Amino acid sequence: MATPTGGSSAIASPAVMATAFMVLAGALFASMHGTVRLVSFDLHPFVIAFFRNLFGFLILVPLLMRGGIGMFKTKRIGFHTLRSGINTVSMLCWFMALSLIPLADATALNLTGPLFVTLGAMVAFGERVRIWRWTALLIGVLGALMIIRPGFDEVNIGALLAIAATATAAVSKLCAKSLTKTEDPTTIAAYVQFLMTPVTFIVALFYWQMPTFNQLLGLIAIGTFGSLGHLFTAKAYAIAELSFAEPIVFTRMIWATIFGYVAFSEVPDIWTWAGALTIVTATTIISYRERVNKKASSDG
Repeated sequence: MATPTGGSSAIASPAVMATAFMVLAGALFASMHGTVRLVSFDLHPFVIAFFRNLFGFLILVPLLMRGGIGMFKTKRIGFHTLRSGINTVSMLCWFMALSLIPLADATALNLTGPLFVTLGAMVAFGERVRIWRWTALLIGVLGALMIIRPGFDEVNIGALLAIAATATAAVSKLCAKSLTKTEDPTTIAAYVQFLMTPVTFIVALFYWQMPTFNQLLGLIAIGTFGSLGHLFTAKAYAIAELSFAEPIVFTRMIWATIFGYVAFSEVPDIWTWAGALTIVTATTIISYRERVNKKASSDG
């Protein structure tokens, strides 16, 4: 008797697995950002940022012990320091933004990340600028303007901080890309956590308050959700094309809306949804065209 294999092969297919990983990562990031917003009602965002880095560093401790002191061997300590500084600014802006604007709005603006990376790559690496890139960037800007609606609504400082956080995070990613030419990925990850922890601690001291037990549980959850979110995103990108995985990032909006409604009774308006969809369309165009160009180059 033949054993049916269609169901199991479908479950194990890269497309299904990548989709599952991206949807799960979206839920984890939305939970992390929602918990940051929840805890920020009682703790200053800068204090939250310090504990996020502290727990992130503690998660790396077993890896550091296995790798030994050699993991910190580098000839580019200055560049590691620069990237950590940029990443610190990004995190502080982002956590502050989460305390000021609805979760769905912040999440929608954060979707512009790939657009900033593309723009930065043009400037930093001299990548060729084609018409489809400029078109995608303009579409992405239109999406962001739908959410902010300058001239129709008063521009919230939180929205500007969310954009600043996303832009500086893109610069940090470009720095990481440069570091991968000479450094091991584990070294890059170790340095950014190791250097950001004391810097955010110094900043947090100006707003310091000792978290309660319940707040500490929330801070631990923030670190856990963030680390697992990055892990599942990396797994999705490892088994599927970026052009396939990128549109699924839109599920972050769905999770953020659910979390925002349940925890804060926040309901995003039609402009937030339209802007988010427009931004994801722009980033999908970029990721798809990058795959096409890469394939054409390899074939040539």
